[in-house]
Amino acid sequence: MNPPTHRRSLRKKAWQALVVPALAWAGPGYCAPVPPSPWSCAELWSDPGIDTLLLLLAALFWAVAHVWALLVVWAEARATRSVATGIAAGKEKP
Repeated sequence: MNPPTHRRSLRKKAWQALVVPALAWAGPGYCAPVPPSPWSCAELWSDPGIDTLLLLLAALFWAVAHVWALLVVWAEARATRSVATGIAAGKEKP
């Protein structure tokens, strides 16, 4: 056994002198586990139907994003088409 490991510094003794009464005053009630709540996010998101809902929301977002991108590309192409195609682009109004 190593004797220096059993020596405590003055700082450690002072800390222990403050902590022991605080823990004795607090009691075990403050360390008790939290009672189970009637509603839980884990239970809500583990529902089998939520997988389908999230998949549908992701598919809807994907569809809207791609339709919007195609609309923007189409509008840009329409606005900048050259005169060589035989259809002049409209003039910009101030």
